[in-house]
Amino acid sequence: MSSNTDQTGSILIAALGGEGGGVLANWITSALWNAGYYAQGTSIPGVAQRTGATTYYIEYCRIPLSELGGRRPVLALNPVPGRVDVMIASEIVEAARAVQNGMISPDRTTMIASGHRVYATPEKIHMADGRFDTEKALKVVHDFSRRAIVFDMNAVAERSGTVINSVLFGALAGSGALPLKPDDFEAALKASGKAAEANMRGYRLGFDAASTGLLPEEAQTAVQPETDSANDPAVGSLPLETRFIAGHGHRRCRDYQDDAYAADYMESVMAMAGLDRTLGGADRGWELTNETARHLALRMTYEDVMRVADLKSRPGRLDGIRAESMAGPDTVVRVTDHLKPGPEELCAVLPERLGQRFLDHLARPDRKDRFHFGMRLRADTVTGYLAFRLLARLRVLRRRSWRFAQESRLTERWLDAVRQAAAIDYTFGVETAKCADLVKGYGSTYRRGVHNFDRLFSGLVEPAIARGENVAERVKATRAAALRDPEGHALDDILTPEKPVLSAA
Repeated sequence: MSSNTDQTGSILIAALGGEGGGVLANWITSALWNAGYYAQGTSIPGVAQRTGATTYYIEYCRIPLSELGGRRPVLALNPVPGRVDVMIASEIVEAARAVQNGMISPDRTTMIASGHRVYATPEKIHMADGRFDTEKALKVVHDFSRRAIVFDMNAVAERSGTVINSVLFGALAGSGALPLKPDDFEAALKASGKAAEANMRGYRLGFDAASTGLLPEEAQTAVQPETDSANDPAVGSLPLETRFIAGHGHRRCRDYQDDAYAADYMESVMAMAGLDRTLGGADRGWELTNETARHLALRMTYEDVMRVADLKSRPGRLDGIRAESMAGPDTVVRVTDHLKPGPEELCAVLPERLGQRFLDHLARPDRKDRFHFGMRLRADTVTGYLAFRLLARLRVLRRRSWRFAQESRLTERWLDAVRQAAAIDYTFGVETAKCADLVKGYGSTYRRGVHNFDRLFSGLVEPAIARGENVAERVKATRAAALRDPEGHALDDILTPEKPVLSAA
């Protein structure tokens, strides 16, 4: 039997000195043997003075020993990049380093990592502030993992009087990433005989955090996005694996409009998390909540003229342009923005009724596509800057505009379909949530996206919900076809019933 096939599973551990990485690897190997699986482990020593972690690699045969008929598999001694099933890291930058090394796969790997920092030697010897960006490391870990269970396990260990390896072991058990029962993990822990009581405390705290998605009291200092959103009670009450996305969505909505708007976003996310919990989302990596939170943040922060003007007049923009153009300190840089707003962009500042009348007036064929007028504004001048700031200030009119009403109706239709589809089948709900990606862009691109969204929901999603039928795979394939062909021809071909062939009399 060869290694690194679907018949083998792989676990990679990155631990720092003194954290008991070898003990953790032995616990995992023992748990696998206790459950009747053939497993082996190897280790590669790290470098002293925190320039690298010691890595431990465990590979096991997914077929129980009782079914092998006396045969013994040949297992690998080293991990294969992109084929690691479980990655365990005792520190957040070590988790990001595993991503950098190509070990992690977004369609395969469950990441279990502590969010605290232990500064590496290059960070300490830097003449200035050489610390790695923890926020970027956290984002990379979430983006490149299929599931990411990240919280401050070091804080849990310290406050429960144990060491971090027992918390990592408990998080692994609670994640459900291995085909083992909790009894198998606990037997391995008790058999070690050393500090069993303290280790069991850490194990249980890690297990509860990973299995329920809720942090124990000892770990309320878990890593969150480094924004005020991290301190929002609503974000803190969400499952662990959803907080990173929801925290950024909360910040984005607040930056886009105001605190009340961000609160509306969190209310919808928390409602979806509640549904997700009843549907067993903890065992599925809270995928329904994550996809809904991600796309809802984008749906609620569509780029209208006020948003574009705000982004173009932010203080750091001109500095960024100077840096990108490598302009010297005495070089004059002129920045001219070319704008071409269409009907939908103008309706972002018009009241709903007035905006609808305006669009009705343009309802004749191709009139909308012709209704564009060009604007050129010098962002580097006082006049241009003030014009942008004036447009940005018009966001106070946003929630009473035609565009906002249209976007809100589309978003509610989408959210309602996600909830109903998930009640039929979890994957159906997830695929329906991803359909929000169809609506994007400006002008004709935006209108085609709305048309494709309506065709997909009217022709497939909503009829299937009415029948109580799970069409997750069809939704996935149809959405992919629509994204490949934004003109909508492929979508129409899929959704339009075939005409009957009439035979000659």
